[in-house]
Amino acid sequence: MNPIISIIKRYPQATFWIIAWSTFFIGNLLGGLWFLLIYGSFLGGWLVTAIADGRSGVKTYFSRIVRWRVGIRWYAVALLTPAVLYLVAAGLNVLAGAQIASSIQWPAWSTLLIGFFWPALLGIGLAEEPGFRGFALPRLLVGRTAILAALILGVLHAIWHIPTFFGGQLIPIVCTILIIISGAVLNTWMFNHTNGSVLLAMLLHVGIDMASGDIGILKNLFTGADLERQIIFQAVAYVAMAILLPLLAGKELGRKPEAGIDALPAEQPAMAR
Repeated sequence: MNPIISIIKRYPQATFWIIAWSTFFIGNLLGGLWFLLIYGSFLGGWLVTAIADGRSGVKTYFSRIVRWRVGIRWYAVALLTPAVLYLVAAGLNVLAGAQIASSIQWPAWSTLLIGFFWPALLGIGLAEEPGFRGFALPRLLVGRTAILAALILGVLHAIWHIPTFFGGQLIPIVCTILIIISGAVLNTWMFNHTNGSVLLAMLLHVGIDMASGDIGILKNLFTGADLERQIIFQAVAYVAMAILLPLLAGKELGRKPEAGIDALPAEQPAMAR
């Protein structure tokens, strides 16, 4: 067997993260190419799955992306939870003295509809979530509690974002890291309740982008220093959510022991464990 193939088969999780990190880091260094190389996570998950798990693994990898029969309430959770968390944070911001903007310019519906599909769903959501939630998460769930798997994935995902932190200020960076890690808990809870649907993870990412990310409808509520301070309260809201979920759903975040989700064999490398 080719030695490279042998290494990938033995260390699929580590191989995936090397591909995901390196492509995104290189893409950011090359400036305008970052948006193309963001698909490194999606393609890396596909490539490593094909080598490590074969044709059946690839079938499972892509089936998660179109796994849509999950119940309407989970679509509401995915699309609306980010807005709810942002509004909770906004309420805390107002209590701390922030002022709602006196003149709010909301984007046109046509702009929102286009942004929903591109770049939110077919750009960022599709580029990231199949790799992170469709490849990495199921493997991290093997032999671990769901809350531990979620926190590990959150840290690894935060490392992936490091190029976006260059030149930023410390407090927003720390808040963003807390939001990413806390968001992984929410994502894992949804994953366990939707039979491992990556489509719902993509829609959650869309909800975040629409509410407070690249499109950021609700960011119009504040201006100036009040807007800059909002991310601190967002971090508070997300961390509170990440604490409440395991308290209410248990450390398995709703995972039923008898119902494995596309179960994978335990991996030996330390990173896979």
